Amino acid sequence: MESLNDVIDKKMSKSLLCLLKLIDPNCKFGLDKNLIEAWNRLPLTDQRRLYLYLLYRKWRGEGFYGTPYEIVNNCHPYPTNWNGKALINRLMKENRMVSARHDGIYGIFTVDEAKVWEMSEIQALN
Repeated sequence: MESLNDVIDKKMSKSLLCLLKLIDPNCKFGLDKNLIEAWNRLPLTDQRRLYLYLLYRKWRGEGFYGTPYEIVNNCHPYPTNWNGKALINRLMKENRMVSARHDGIYGIFTVDEAKVWEMSEIQALN
């Protein structure tokens, strides 16, 4: 259950606008009632997971499919295990990376991923 502060954070942070700028930089889609309602139905943690997942997809040069409404309703975000990925060297220099366990599997994740996905057995790498 979300606290009142979480609900206020969702409303005040304009997080949906940030998401739209990420997935629709050319403004082909606008804000509509259905999208706003779908976004506000997501718990704050799920909003953060979705945004981080999509941000990292963009970094890797992967596209987005569907409308923003479809992405919010149908996307199932998951953390990226950066072990062996092309961007790991850049991330090691720019971000703090950790070794952590997620769903019983160990991997190398950003600190943000470890926090948002509430990973366990976190060990700093840099």
